[in-house]
This record gives sequence, C-alpha cells and structure tokens, in this order.
Amino acid sequence: MLEKGRISSFQLSVLLVGFVLGSSIIITPGGDAGHDAWIAIALGLMEGSLIALIFTALVLRFKDKTIIEINDLVFGKVIGKLISVLFLWYFLHLGALVLNDYVHFFRLELYPATPRTVMLLIIMLVCASTVNRGIEALARCSLILVPLTISVIFLVTMFLIPHFNLNNLMPILDLPIGKLLWSAHSVASFPFAESVVFVMILAFLNKSEKGGRAVSKALIIAGLVLIIASIRNSAVLGPMVAAYNYPSYQAVQVIDIRDIFTRLEILVAINFITMGFLKISVLLYGTVLGLAQVLNLQSYRPIILPVGILMVILALTNVANTIELFDFTHKIYPIYAVPFQIIIPLITLIIAKLRQLPKTDGGMP
Repeated sequence: MLEKGRISSFQLSVLLVGFVLGSSIIITPGGDAGHDAWIAIALGLMEGSLIALIFTALVLRFKDKTIIEINDLVFGKVIGKLISVLFLWYFLHLGALVLNDYVHFFRLELYPATPRTVMLLIIMLVCASTVNRGIEALARCSLILVPLTISVIFLVTMFLIPHFNLNNLMPILDLPIGKLLWSAHSVASFPFAESVVFVMILAFLNKSEKGGRAVSKALIIAGLVLIIASIRNSAVLGPMVAAYNYPSYQAVQVIDIRDIFTRLEILVAINFITMGFLKISVLLYGTVLGLAQVLNLQSYRPIILPVGILMVILALTNVANTIELFDFTHKIYPIYAVPFQIIIPLITLIIAKLRQLPKTDGGMP
C-alpha cells in the first residue's frame, strides 16, 4: 500500500469535523434562506448524512481499499480508471475552490495589497508539507486544531449573547418551500457531502467496522456547530445577514467588552486559517494518493508539490472575482457536485451488491 499509516475512528471523526467546518467557518451555509438558514442547515445535514451512508457503505464493504481500487474491482481496469480520474478531478477542483475562498476572504478583509499568487503559494506549501508526512500527521494536527476552533466559536458566541435579538429569527419558515429545499440541498452539497473525499481515507482506519459511526458522529457535531453559528449571526445581524459575504466575521466585529475585548474578528480569521488548512490538506492528500494509485506509482510523495502547484494554478484561473465565486457556489455547484457525491458512489454500490463483490478466494462474497 502507498500509505502505511493508520488512524483511529476518533481521529477520523475529528478530522472530518475540521474538514466540514473548513470554509463554512466564514461562509455560513444556507445564506439564501435568510434568517431560516439554520433550518436549511438542519435539513442539509439530514441529506448529507444519507449521502455519507452511501459512500461509507461502499468503502467499508471493500476493507482496506480506497475508491480508486474499488472502481477497478467493480468496473474493470479501463472504465474503473476513467471513473477514478473523474473523482480526482473533483478533488482537485474542490481544493482550488477552497483556495479561492481563502484568497478572496483575505484580500477583501485583511490583506488587500498582497498578491493572490503569494498567498496561495504560502498556503499550499504548508499543506504540502503536512501531506508529505502522511495521514497520521494530518490526523494529529486535527486533534489540536479542531477542539481549539470549536472552543473559540462557543466563546465568541457567549460574548455576543447581549447583542442577540431573537425577533430577528422570526417569523420561522417565512420563505417558499421550494427555496428552502434548494437551500437545504445547497447546504448538503457544501459542506456535508464534500466528505465524499474520505473515500480515500476510510481505508486507513485501524478498526474499519467503526467507520460508519465515526462519519455520522462527525457530521452531526459539525452540523450542530454550524447551526449555532447561523442562529448567532441572524440574531446579531438581523436582515443584513443575507447581505454579507462573511456573516460570522461581521457578527463578531460588534463585540466590545469595556474596550478590552474588541476586534475579536481576528479569531474568526484564525479559525478559517486552521480549518481551511485541514480541508485543503485532505483534498490534496486524496488527490495525490489517488493519482499515485491510478498511475501505479511506488509513492505519492514525489507528486505532492506538482499537484499542489497545479491546484494553485487552477485556483488562479478558476474564477475571476468574489462575485463569480459565490455565484458558482450557490447556483451551479449544488448541481455540478451531484454525480461525484451521489450518483457515482450509489451506482458503484449497487453494482458491487449485484455482482456480490468483493469475493473471497472461494468465490463467495
């Protein structure tokens, strides 16, 4: 195997929580639903959990195998490789989109004069260095960063309680059901169903039978954190929550405790740096490991930097500005991601069941 490291189900859960929070730390999902965004997140969590059941059932059916190896077994070498390349494109493209989230946030809010290329290269070098150390190192990073991030989210939420106006959450369900369901599906596709990239990581659990429960726990925890953040932002910002690209950043700016605790929005930026780092690293890891398996390489480490640079180039050319990025995220991405998140894993699982794969040496499943 190209990866000899092993992680526990707890490490998997923590890493997945960090992955889901990723860009969602600042780009609160369900923004199209206004003050009902928390409902859209709850519905999106349910849809995303169902999607996760599909790909976890698929990967755990084939013990110790990534989706690349599974595709070869289910579809054959030729078609399997083609499907695997589609997955790798999705991982690479998603990584570029997260890099775009990084760059546009920092250029708008913190470092407007810093060239995009410089920021992207710095981020990518850090992520590439971590991926080079393997899945165990990445999982250990999450054990430190994710609890700190969640603690900061709850801390700033407590500081914002005096600024809450619960009337801003009323009336509940004050939007057409079609718009709410679309917003919920958008939330399911970003961020919950993006956890499909863990089809490259579940194979390295030291106890594979705990994989399904670990994924479910992680999605629920991340979903609850996002629901709390969404309610907090709506309660503080009111109708203006839908007007801001980064509502969490804007909400935390109102904290001012005796002129001592002020400008705490930097904590939101730090959270985004840490969770974005985990998300980009997971996507880079999945891409390079999968590419190494497709090309039958002896190691994935020599291609980490080239693939990382390719991801940076794609991020530089993918979208022209912030408006185009958000337009793609809200209108196109929920449809674009469906084949990778739902259709292909579901078809693969159905064919595997029909063909009674995997088979033992005696020919029985």
